[in-house]
Amino acid sequence: MSADPTRRRLLDAAAAVVRRDGPRGLTLDAVAAQAGLSKGGLLYHFTTKDALIDALVQDWLDRFEAEVAEGTTGANWACAYARACAGPRSAAERATDVALLVAIAAQPRGLEAVRKRYAAWQDRLVADARDQVDATVVRLAADGLWFADLLGLAPPTGQLRQAVTARLEELGGR
Repeated sequence: MSADPTRRRLLDAAAAVVRRDGPRGLTLDAVAAQAGLSKGGLLYHFTTKDALIDALVQDWLDRFEAEVAEGTTGANWACAYARACAGPRSAAERATDVALLVAIAAQPRGLEAVRKRYAAWQDRLVADARDQVDATVVRLAADGLWFADLLGLAPPTGQLRQAVTARLEELGGR
């Protein structure tokens, strides 16, 4: 995550524009206006729209990875990954996730960055697991839970959700 407050402000503004206007509405002018900066101020940090999208995707991945890492206290990577995927997401976070997924799918370079990060997460999962197959099943199921939440595909709620999350943690080897 960015330590530069202006860069952080620009990334937050870009996420807000994507939520509000969708990936096609993500323009340098729109982001500069949302951040309350000049376009020149934005260009100082991100010289192109592609550079901004790349940074936005990296920031999105970094934030998720940090959430998983925070959850590893007393748990392995698979359990923490499942908790992070099952955790509550605000409507704004879900809207950002959907818009970024659309933007990533339209930009092969961005999709490649996501693939590399997932490969690294998978490597970490199996390295930290007592059983590689179970850890992989946990990741795939947790990803499915996240997508069900994200797209409103009948995600489990209440006691069923708690039981599913507990089972994923059990399978992951706590």
